[in-house]
Amino acid sequence: MSDAFRTRETSEKYRALRSSGTMDSGCALCEASPIKAFNHWKIIGNNFPYDLIAETHHMIVPLRHVKETEITEEEWAEYQQIKEKDLQEYGYIIEATNRTKSIPAHFHLHLITSKENICS
Repeated sequence: MSDAFRTRETSEKYRALRSSGTMDSGCALCEASPIKAFNHWKIIGNNFPYDLIAETHHMIVPLRHVKETEITEEEWAEYQQIKEKDLQEYGYIIEATNRTKSIPAHFHLHLITSKENICS
């Protein structure tokens, strides 16, 4: 599914990395440097953006390596504050289903500003 949103070049780069096994060691979301950090969350860039549809493609992830069901009430409350105050520049917050998540063990949401001609 996510390949449907990526250019051919980005899709090939992503598939090559996945087949290399590099993504099987460590967590790219844990290791990513923040664009902006909060107490429980960080906004990070996406090395394999949905560049067919997105002008900007970042992600928001909990600082802890957790699945969605493991996020605390305090973490969810902070996310709601971030969403209201800090995510207004993005047009869309997208969550992939478990079937299409590339890193299902670390909850993350995609922050998208669409290209003008796609979703306007």
